[in-house]
Amino acid sequence: MKKVYLFLALAIPMMASAQLLEVASTERVANNANAKVAAFSPNGDYLLLTNTSNQGLQRFDLASKKITPITTADGAGYNVKVARDGKQIVYREVVTDAKQIRRSNVVRHSFDGAPRKMMAKSQLTLEAMVVEAERPSFSVKDRQLMITENGETRVFSPNGQQYSYHWASLSPNGKKVSYYISAVGCFVCDIDGKNIQFIGHNCLAPVWYNDNILVGCDTKDNGEVVLESVIVAYSLDGKKQVLTNGEQIAVFPQAADGKIAYSTSEGEIYVMNVK
Repeated sequence: MKKVYLFLALAIPMMASAQLLEVASTERVANNANAKVAAFSPNGDYLLLTNTSNQGLQRFDLASKKITPITTADGAGYNVKVARDGKQIVYREVVTDAKQIRRSNVVRHSFDGAPRKMMAKSQLTLEAMVVEAERPSFSVKDRQLMITENGETRVFSPNGQQYSYHWASLSPNGKKVSYYISAVGCFVCDIDGKNIQFIGHNCLAPVWYNDNILVGCDTKDNGEVVLESVIVAYSLDGKKQVLTNGEQIAVFPQAADGKIAYSTSEGEIYVMNVK
């Protein structure tokens, strides 16, 4: 098992405040109590919404403001995957059988009218997404960062298995993965686990905006509830930009082409148009 004791001292960049993205406008697009953004379609035409417990999924079309229910299942909003063409999604649903045993199913849902499909037992991971089989994918299981390649899933955890990993995200070009380690911060490394780079302590729920910029949230809490949270952008060369003004508790950003969506503690959904 790898042990990386000096990675912080070696990899922490000097964070410089900079304008990485120009925020052209910010619009409140929805106000659903207990709602949060689960995913953004790659071209930015729709959002997937869930609740704060990751129960259920809805499609929210930004142009028409139409909401289409997808499922009410428990766990559906956690780590939902969207195909790069936006036409299919893969999500988990937690079900309880007749013997009161809870299990997790994986469902592929198409927006072209095709019926939803339960994925085979050999594919019971979101990381084994058949519509993107040519790319490795990453997930978190039992606190460890996992990689799936060629239909096989194994432990990845580049900083060592003594850490708790969260929020794995593959870069758009498929060359790097970002992840968050509890009580340590956000990191990026190559998909072979090399070139580990520390991004920042306060970049929770990181996702890629492009191949050089991550967006996440910088939160402050009292140990029980979040008191403050802003959406931030970090570049791989050590720059940071705060994208929201702090008047809201802004969390769980998702990025698409020229857009960043986020939720607030009041259940509001906002979309920033950025350059």
